[in-house]
This record gives sequence, C-alpha cells and structure tokens, in this order.
Amino acid sequence: MRAKRAIAALAVLPLLAAACGNTSDSASTTPTTEAASQTTTTAAATTDTSGGISPDQVISAVIEAPGGASISVDGDPSDWADIPGVDVTLKPITDEPAVPHDATVKVAHNDEYAYVLFQVQDDRNFNPDNPHLSGAAAIEWAVESGAGEAMGALDADRETSLGLVDIWHWELQCDSGVQAGGAVSGPGNGDGGNDAACNFDDEHATATDQRDDDKTASAENSLLGVWGHSATAEDADGTWSFEIRRPLTTGDEEDATFVPGGSSLMNVAYWDPDRPDGGTDGWDDDYHVVTAMDGWMQVNWGSETGGTDETGALSQSDAPSTTEAAGEPEVGHTIEAPNASITVDGDASDWADIAPLDVVLQPITGEPALPHDAVIKVAHDGTNAYVLFQVSDDLNWNPDNAHLSGAAGVEWQITDGAPEHMGAEDTAREETLGMVDIWHWELDCASGQASGGAVSGSTEASGNDPACNLDDEYAKSTTNREDDDTATAENSLTGVWTHTATAEDGEGTWTFEFGRPMNTGDPQDAQFAVGGSSFMATAYWDPDRPDGGSEGWDDDYHVVSAYDGWIQVNWL
Repeated sequence: MRAKRAIAALAVLPLLAAACGNTSDSASTTPTTEAASQTTTTAAATTDTSGGISPDQVISAVIEAPGGASISVDGDPSDWADIPGVDVTLKPITDEPAVPHDATVKVAHNDEYAYVLFQVQDDRNFNPDNPHLSGAAAIEWAVESGAGEAMGALDADRETSLGLVDIWHWELQCDSGVQAGGAVSGPGNGDGGNDAACNFDDEHATATDQRDDDKTASAENSLLGVWGHSATAEDADGTWSFEIRRPLTTGDEEDATFVPGGSSLMNVAYWDPDRPDGGTDGWDDDYHVVTAMDGWMQVNWGSETGGTDETGALSQSDAPSTTEAAGEPEVGHTIEAPNASITVDGDASDWADIAPLDVVLQPITGEPALPHDAVIKVAHDGTNAYVLFQVSDDLNWNPDNAHLSGAAGVEWQITDGAPEHMGAEDTAREETLGMVDIWHWELDCASGQASGGAVSGSTEASGNDPACNLDDEYAKSTTNREDDDTATAENSLTGVWTHTATAEDGEGTWTFEFGRPMNTGDPQDAQFAVGGSSFMATAYWDPDRPDGGSEGWDDDYHVVSAYDGWIQVNWL
C-alpha cells in the first residue's frame, strides 16, 4: 500500500492563557496580550468544541511561527535572528503594584518540536535560594475552544473559567545556561508535570484561582528550557531570554497540541521581584505583568518542515529534498470530513448523510490484480477521526490464513512533501521523501468483531494488534513497513469489518470502518486538527488472483487509490 498524511492549513485550535491566583506550589500566570501598533480585533466564531476561536475571544497580535527551524535551546537567541517576532507591552493585573515591561515573543517549529523565545527588558535578578527574588516567566496556551485569556476566564470578569489552559511555568531555581524542565530532570514526587530539579513545570488550569501540575494518567513534562540574561551582574540592566522547547504533540490531555499549518492561542507573563511599593520579599502569585490584558496572541504554525536541533529532530538528510517534496502535494481528490456521531461497528447506516468519494483502485504496475470500485468517507467528532472504506468485491475470509482473506490499508502523510507511494514518487518508487502512517488490516478476526489496539490492549509501546492484526504501522522506505514500536508508540486504532454477502465467494461490498483519536502524541502517527487538512490514500488486497494462483495475495498484490495522487481530507 502507498499513502501518507500531510497537514495543511488548519483553523485555530489551542489557546494560551494564565491569570491571577494560585494554589499550586509555583507562581501563577495571568498573561495579557498586547502587540505594539497592533489593531485589536474580535475573532470570528466557530461551532466546534475541540478548537477554534469563540466570538468573545479577542486577538491582539498575530505571530508567524515558521517551520523548518534549527534551534538550539541554550539561552542564546542568536539562532532566532531570521525568525519574525512580535513586540508587546506586558501590563500589570488590575490593582497590582507592578510596572509595565517591554517584551518580544518569537515562535517556530520543526517536524518534532515547537520553540518559543520570550525576551523581557528588565534588570537581572537571580537568587538560587529563593525563586521569589528571581525573575520568573510563563507561557499559556488555550487547550479548549472558547477558553478565556485569564487562566480560562475572560479578562472582563476573571471569575468563570470557559475552558482548560496549558501553562508552562518557570521559577528560576537553576542558573543561567542550565537546562531545565522534565525533558532533562524527569518528574518528581509523582507529579507528571513537575520538574523537581529546576522548577520548570507543566501545569494546567480550569479555574482562575488555581493552577495544578499535570497529574493525570497521561501526564508528562517534556518541556526543555534555558534562560539567559545580557547582563552578568546582579541588578544590572539588560534583557532576559527565556528559550523553550516542547514536542508538537505529547499525548497529554492537559497539554495544548500544535499542528503545522494550524493556529494556536497563547499569552506570556513575567514576574519582577523588584516591587515599586518597596517590598523586599519579591513577587507573589498575583504580582506579574502579562499580555492577557489585551486578549490572545494568535500563533500561526507554518507548514514548512525540516530542520534539526541537538536533541534528535529531523536531520536535513531525512527531510524532503526534491522539488516535489518542497512543493505542494499531488492531490487527485478531496473529501470533506464533517463533525458526526459515528459508531465503529461495521454498519454504514450512520454514514448516510456524509458525502462519499467514489474512486477506482488501480493495481501496482506489473502486478496481476484487477481494478476495484470503492467508496471512501471521512468524519470526526472533535475527539476521534473516522474512516469508512467500502470495496466492491466478493467475500473471501479464511480465519486460518489472512492471505486468503481480503485486506485493507489506510495511509496518511506525516512528512510534508512525502509522495503517495509509501513516501516515494510513482515514477521511481525507490527513494523515499518522507514518513507515512499506515493503518494495516489483515483480517484475523471475524466479521463484526472489534479489532485494533484499542480493544486488544496493545495501545502502549507497540503498534501491533496481536489479536486481530489491525496494526498501527509507519514507513520510511517503499519496501519496508514497520509496526510503530518506538518509546512514544501506541495503537489506539479501532476497526470493524463486514460484508453484505454471507456465503464465501458471494458478490457484494466490503465495509472497513476505522476510528482513532485525532491526536495520539506519537510522532509516527498522523495528527488531525479541526479546520485543517490531511492527505490520505487507501489500498485493498484481493486473494483471488487473475493469474490462477491459489496462495492468495502477497505484499505487492493490491490495488490502490494512490495512482490518482493524494486524497485531501478537509476536517470541517
């Protein structure tokens, strides 16, 4: 099978916010957003609940976050020179005795990581024994649609939370130039979001007066940060640089998810221990200046990929290197994927109102297979993505030999520019131009039986489905597919197949129905976002060979949609 996924332009999905009040061990953040000489606008409404901007949310600045970034997280901002930034004025929370500070915010990404550079104009204050006598910083992202900029609340009331926000909260307990965050220290005290060594924590908030370290079963802290200051002497004037990196997707339900081609909402905050009221005990939770007083900053994630850093992001040799890889993918068909209520049970009746795509599956060049008519539909419910793949062919199912049964595959592009034949161009099929995600289904379980890692219990550390053989795979080579078995691997696929015929060799229609979370946190999985686009292809293996062979299909013996190019899926 040949197919893969690339994410094209998406609507705004994560949001960023922090606000006054705190009951956690570390200081709270209430970012306010203001861009110098920016016009404040009210964002357009959306109706989805998994991302987007509500009518009450205000956008005060827009940040372009280019792809293909090559950033070293070391507190030195020199490798950000060519990345555009937004100048903002950090304002105090109402009635708090803090003074405004000028700041600059830059955002970038590559195929694996998001990067943020937050620079603040202020004198140097660092006390390793008391973080409240040191400067402190926070980045806030909206997780749920409609979340207000003040830790989930709107600035106007700051009382009622309208949604979950993700907060990267940094109290400076480690020195300048020292790597901080869970990526290097690991969590402490049983808290997945905690950074026991340097206090750079992954937190969340659903109330305006309470922040908590992420502690759910999916909690993790893969933040990496290094701070620097242009001055070397205490109290000397200069510029703080807070440099931060985090994977685009983490699999943590309390983390924001970032998608190339999409948008997110963010805010920033800074705590200055120098109090204009003369106090000597440094900052407290509410004593900080923020961008959130002006609304949200919208981050647009560029779709360009590539780039590397010292920690193992894509190297330039792995990145797309040809004209096609750098350009637009070849798209032969487009599918609209609406929000719908789907039950994965092999019964296609709940797909009746969803527009179909009719395709003719063509054989791989030189293979003795016949074309087959097929219908494809795609939908989502804001949490899960669903695919219906129906093929016109007779029923062949052998519980003892999957190669004597029909088989199916769905392929999604992961690396931008990867062509539709398992990452290779059709003309050569040899040199891969990127990675693809493959849902590969050999029918070891019977019609109507739920298959996949979500039901077989193989959702962690392996893409394999030992019970029914609906595997989560990937390919970086046109001749080799692998189960997704890296440290971040998981298989949360669910599938049920049926056939309209009841007798072996009876004519009819196969129905292959799939479901999978839109975001899995696995870099070898395609990630889907409401308002965005992905690229897919499908494949079908028919054990009836026109050459008279009785051994059923082999790997190359299948028909595919990829000969028409990619199928572009627009997630409505």
